[in-house]
Amino acid sequence: MRNKNLILFMAGVLLIINGFELYSKLGYLFYPNSYNYASSASTARFYTSFDDVLFIAGAIAIALSIYVAIKSRYNIPKLKHFYPVFAIYTVILAVAGGMIHIMPSGYNYPHYVAFLYGLPMFTPNFLLYYSHAVGVYIYPFQVLSLMAASITGSSIFAFSIMGLKLKKATPLSIVGAIGVCPACATGTFFGVVIGASPFLSSFYLNQIYGSTFNEIILSTVSIILLLGIFLYMVRGYKISFKRL
Repeated sequence: MRNKNLILFMAGVLLIINGFELYSKLGYLFYPNSYNYASSASTARFYTSFDDVLFIAGAIAIALSIYVAIKSRYNIPKLKHFYPVFAIYTVILAVAGGMIHIMPSGYNYPHYVAFLYGLPMFTPNFLLYYSHAVGVYIYPFQVLSLMAASITGSSIFAFSIMGLKLKKATPLSIVGAIGVCPACATGTFFGVVIGASPFLSSFYLNQIYGSTFNEIILSTVSIILLLGIFLYMVRGYKISFKRL
């Protein structure tokens, strides 16, 4: 079982590496050119979608290997209230992480905008607004981050409810939001919680989020932090094997 799980993990890593390699070597095919837009746009959509599939398949393989590893090492009890907590927590993260916008101000967005080619995992992206009151901005990396942060964070909250230790889990909503969208969550954190000026917030974000690579790293670190907190909370349920 351990060998199969390691193979699954390495397969996920290789898929993600191949996704990076494909974009780094053939990045020009991910964007259309002006002199033959129709044909090149179709090619761009194909390469973008194909690379997205590589990244998503790799992320799912890694997540499954981690799940199997945890299940094989911990005898975790059934988490009561998981699904209600998951639903509430997901909505909170979607709002705090920038996927759902409430009462947007400024630019009058059209009701629907879609970009179907470009940087893998950040395209295709879809922007939907209804009566300029509620908006939804979706792209693959954000959806994967939301699911990872929601499942892990909700497990922590559900486990905390069982042990009546909710205070330990309360700050995790901020950590989870950073996992969904670091720039959105940190901008909200600086603008609302700390009360920093727009200039300071913009300066901070420009320094930290100078590239999408930094956003991916910060999202990954925040999700790893959530996973580490969950493992710390369930450490007493670790399975012990007796030697014969």
